[in-house]
Amino acid sequence: MNASTGDLSGALQVARVLRRLREQVQPGELGAESVEQFVRRYSRVRAPTLDLNLRSGCDPAWPQAFDEEKQRLLAALAGEDVAGIEHIGSTSIPQLASKDILDIVVAMREPAAIERAAATLAGLGYRAHGESPIDAGFSWHWRIGPDGGRSFVVHTCVADNPRFAEVRNFRDFLRAFPHERQRYVELKRELAAVPGQTWLEYSALKKILVVRITARANAWRSAGGGV
Repeated sequence: MNASTGDLSGALQVARVLRRLREQVQPGELGAESVEQFVRRYSRVRAPTLDLNLRSGCDPAWPQAFDEEKQRLLAALAGEDVAGIEHIGSTSIPQLASKDILDIVVAMREPAAIERAAATLAGLGYRAHGESPIDAGFSWHWRIGPDGGRSFVVHTCVADNPRFAEVRNFRDFLRAFPHERQRYVELKRELAAVPGQTWLEYSALKKILVVRITARANAWRSAGGGV
């Protein structure tokens, strides 16, 4: 897999990727997004340049690291109407290998608080990178650890965004069912091993996998799972 977003530069190459994805992706497989909407949204995503040689692994210290950062965020956001701060992504799921980058969602009850939170995050050493790949209604902010150390990504959103509940359901579902977790890992590896694909193509195919698991996770939650 070519992970460089630079390979997507130029309208001609994006058009080629779009044509290939139309051939691979069936209607509805990307959730509410069409292939065109997905490509447009992901083409806007601005990830930081990470000059880090981070190896994937499982660190039992991740839950504590999240708790410490959560307390730091809560203290900085005191006075704001914070609906929830959640650890998400691979580092939030036991036995999933990941780079030492913790993803955190900060959900606010009112949209105006999102802008105020951005200023607060900047004061904590986070740098804004615009729209998050989670959803168009999310923004992301990176705090990259010095010398390749532990890094944090805070995604901000309003609490009533449906994706806020879905990312929690996805996490809790994989925590609850080891066989689902293992299958997810295996399929991600298969996707990443496809030769010659771009970061955008990998992201689209991975999202199909996530959409399928999320549907099962939502049904599990609706039936009382994880309560």
